[in-house]
Amino acid sequence: MIDGILIINDSGALLYNWHPENYEGDGKDDLFSGFLTAINSFATVERGEDIKSLKLKETRLIFEKYDELIQKLTIVITTKNEELIELLHAVIHDIMDKFTELFLDSLNKEFDGAVSQFQIFDTHVKFIIKSHGLDILDDSIRDIDDFTTLKSVIYLEPKGGTVYYIHAKQYVDKEKISFLIPLIMNTAKLLNQNNFNEQLYWILLNTVRSEILIIEPRNKILIVKQHQLTEDFEEEFLGLEFFKEKEKYVKKPKKLIEKFENIKWNPSIKQIYLVDMVGKIFYSNLIDSTFDCSEYVPETISFLTSSKKISEEIYCRTLFNASLGGEKLVTVCLNFNNFTLIIIGSTQELSSFSIIQNLCSEIYRKLK
Repeated sequence: MIDGILIINDSGALLYNWHPENYEGDGKDDLFSGFLTAINSFATVERGEDIKSLKLKETRLIFEKYDELIQKLTIVITTKNEELIELLHAVIHDIMDKFTELFLDSLNKEFDGAVSQFQIFDTHVKFIIKSHGLDILDDSIRDIDDFTTLKSVIYLEPKGGTVYYIHAKQYVDKEKISFLIPLIMNTAKLLNQNNFNEQLYWILLNTVRSEILIIEPRNKILIVKQHQLTEDFEEEFLGLEFFKEKEKYVKKPKKLIEKFENIKWNPSIKQIYLVDMVGKIFYSNLIDSTFDCSEYVPETISFLTSSKKISEEIYCRTLFNASLGGEKLVTVCLNFNNFTLIIIGSTQELSSFSIIQNLCSEIYRKLK
């Protein structure tokens, strides 16, 4: 998605350049940087303006100047994807801030011709690119265009929900996505950090028509992916006895508990809790008793409530399950309307949405 990064000083010297591994350029970045310096100087002298963007036949160049040190810098990013411009403006500012922070002493004196010191910046560029989710964007676009289960990828600013980028083969409700996703992300992060002291790696929501929404937080971005599987069990699932006869299980929860006590649980499950919507635990099974999540479990109701709202608002569907993936543990909430079955497992064993989907479907089939 980024074809190149150039950092040039005011004398036209190329201090640093970076290209992705699959880049097929001509290797003439020194000449190119001289050309860019010349046209930028022309614009400044003749028009009194800096160049912020330049369009070639297939390539867009984004410019950012930094003139607070003795060596004045111009940072340039090149791309062929014009829809990424807004996101790349955020990237270029991060690059500028990190480069000037790392090499402050060298840049705050006259240029002596030494540029080899700047090559260590490669590590920081890779980190910045990953922080903005650009390391996976090419593969995501290819999967969408090849008509796999992946139907859309959306990049959001984490706090305000500003949509930076969308690539989709289906309709995406940008307003609802930008409003609802940051809210559930904040709820989920607090749950994981306060209770497990773990960093949150992902959120997974799954409707009864196998519409799947995955949220992956990065340092500077939220990546939202929407998948569509073929399985549709909406009518059967909502036809389960405790969906149709709600009052029976509210007033007599033992009838509900009996259904779960006789289930033979999948080996990947470490702990199980049956909880009502105010957080009261009716049934638990600590298969792995080396840790206890019973105090944490009631707090997941706020996450489940947010998940239900997203399923209804974005898909107009009932939620099937919602999951949180952390560093070591995964929490799965299987929705039973007035109750939820909360499953705790390891991140290693519950490592993908397909595994979690199969696990929840297996439990559902045992309850039929």
